[in-house]
Amino acid sequence: MNNLLRLAVRNALRNGRRTALTAGTVVIGTAFTVVTLSLLGGIMNSMFDDWADAFGAIRVVTTDYAERESIQPLHFNLPETDPVLETVRAVPGVELAVPMIRTGVLVAVGEELGEDPAIMVGSTQDYYDAHVLHESEILGGTWLEAGVKEEQVVLGARVARDIGANVGDEILMMGTTQYGSMAPISADVVGIISGNSTIDAQAFVTLETARWMVDVPDGALELMVFPDSDDRARIREVAAAVGEAVGSDYEVSAWMDRGLWAGNLPVMDGMQLIISGVVVFVMALAIFNTMTMSVLERTGEIGVMRAMGQSKTGAVVSFLAEATVIGVLGGLIGALVGSVPALYFQVYGISYAQELVEDVGTDMPMTTTMTGELTPDVLLVALICGILTAALGAALPAMRAANIQPYEAMRAKR
Repeated sequence: MNNLLRLAVRNALRNGRRTALTAGTVVIGTAFTVVTLSLLGGIMNSMFDDWADAFGAIRVVTTDYAERESIQPLHFNLPETDPVLETVRAVPGVELAVPMIRTGVLVAVGEELGEDPAIMVGSTQDYYDAHVLHESEILGGTWLEAGVKEEQVVLGARVARDIGANVGDEILMMGTTQYGSMAPISADVVGIISGNSTIDAQAFVTLETARWMVDVPDGALELMVFPDSDDRARIREVAAAVGEAVGSDYEVSAWMDRGLWAGNLPVMDGMQLIISGVVVFVMALAIFNTMTMSVLERTGEIGVMRAMGQSKTGAVVSFLAEATVIGVLGGLIGALVGSVPALYFQVYGISYAQELVEDVGTDMPMTTTMTGELTPDVLLVALICGILTAALGAALPAMRAANIQPYEAMRAKR
């Protein structure tokens, strides 16, 4: 084995230009794969995580509310959340469970009724800290202050822009109670926040303020539950356990089984798989072609080796070992080279126009900057594909040349 390795290294170093060409192809192909797959995976995972943050990794609602959700039936609420929350929080795997009120309102600066819509969100500070503030930027003012008697609101950047509100302004939010009566709230704008297309279209208030508007003093419209893992299988497992704990009067669903993901997620997963496959195929084709041409040019060398008594298998194995050495070195360097831009995109991302984000709508929490995600899986896939393709690209032409009679191989021009 050691002799074979030394022979492979010697053959690789004997013709520096040819080795540099083949190794360079492996480096470029592996680096391209690392950058592309990390970008693709990061963008998709970011979309999934942001949606789960905004609408709950797991959601608990009444069965009546779930059946009529499209018309936002406020009267099918959870009248008392504490008993249900106690049950949900006792389920193994539940990291955070919070009450949530999300309802449409009309907003305007001053005391006149406005025509600009917004989504009013009321929940606990635990939720805001973990799933709103961690991925947002407060453009002005502060966040909601605890213990303040006056009504407060933090506006998403898009809402503030549409109504011309600034920190310190008083705005009127007009909603409805669960009984259908008008429910106006005057609140002081204490902050303006920007995160994604969903956050930017919302008006954040305390849970108490939202409860007053909807007229559910001790309840909420839904419970949002966040398990101890982002893994889809784990989320579904915890969702099933929560469903068993709360009983049949409630509908419990994971994020990937409701909303726009219920029908579109398999399609998006398929698209991601196809795009990843195309990237890997292009990389493999380039490496395979370069390695194949490199070996075909050495058909005469294989003939000399066979004439000197080396077996067919020995000739093929020696070229295979050489290609493997080139593939390993080129793959490692390519993974290292590709990690540099991949890490850059992970930190700084790719930015595009705000108008594009707003055109997507509020149901898809998109940001103006999409970041990549460099994971060990991406590096491993790129490295293994580079090595295997280099080895295969050398083995096939070497086997073909080894089956030619030695004198014919030595007379070959390539």
